[in-house]
Amino acid sequence: MTHDSTKFNLSPSDELDEFDPLADGADDEDADAADGLAAAPGSAEGALAHASDNGRPAPADERPAEERTADLLASMAPRRKVLLSILAHCFEPRPVAQVNALVDELQQNNFSVYSAANLCALLEKAGALERVTADGQPADDVESEPRVVVVDGVEYLEAGDPVEVCWLATDAGRAAVEADKPLERLRDLLDHDAAYLPIYKRILALCAAEGGAKTPDINAAVDNDLLVQKPRFYAPHFVDKLEKCDALAWQKAWVVTEVGRAGLEMLADVVDKPANGTKTPATADEKE
Repeated sequence: MTHDSTKFNLSPSDELDEFDPLADGADDEDADAADGLAAAPGSAEGALAHASDNGRPAPADERPAEERTADLLASMAPRRKVLLSILAHCFEPRPVAQVNALVDELQQNNFSVYSAANLCALLEKAGALERVTADGQPADDVESEPRVVVVDGVEYLEAGDPVEVCWLATDAGRAAVEADKPLERLRDLLDHDAAYLPIYKRILALCAAEGGAKTPDINAAVDNDLLVQKPRFYAPHFVDKLEKCDALAWQKAWVVTEVGRAGLEMLADVVDKPANGTKTPATADEKE
């Protein structure tokens, strides 16, 4: 029996174009963050991970909630934006199901090993979230009143409807949201990496186009430039830094956020002259 190799389809697949190596890296970072939380005595998971020699749990972390929350956000860098979005959403009491739906939406294009319940539990342990009723009362202080039912003339007590539990940001959680200033982080990044301003401008311009930019397109626009040869850097290095400043977001392609558009305005006077024949991408305005 012979095989006809002409029947194989060797054309590029659209699925390959959507492959994003940084997304895989984010999963690894999530796993590393989980290990870090378990290992760091001051982290939200520290009290669970560190036990004394007799097997008893270690004393609870008595640091201020603000400090524990900051530690959690630093340890969970890949989930920082999701954690802060949860806190911002919970400035008023929000039903657990509503918060879960929000997290599912936020992580739709950015898979994580952490579920909504996991993330909320970490925020609660850090002192950034608390469980309350719909009117803001501590949920633990409210008990469901039993109902009296009559069956064949005999009265019985039946469990009442459970109290709806909501999540509410604490003062420490609110402070964390208010202290988060991604535009300032981006400005600091551009000041620190001044030698690579043309690279940052090029990436932001690519991602500002309609539909954003695929990872291979960004790689092709950056990796051969003389600016990134010594020391050797690749496009994902810069994309990762921009994402951590909330300037880029992954939505099946890299797209600019409002922070990213502000970054393009900061870089308006930067002259981008790619080396080695790398073509400068057209901006969204130029394409129109």
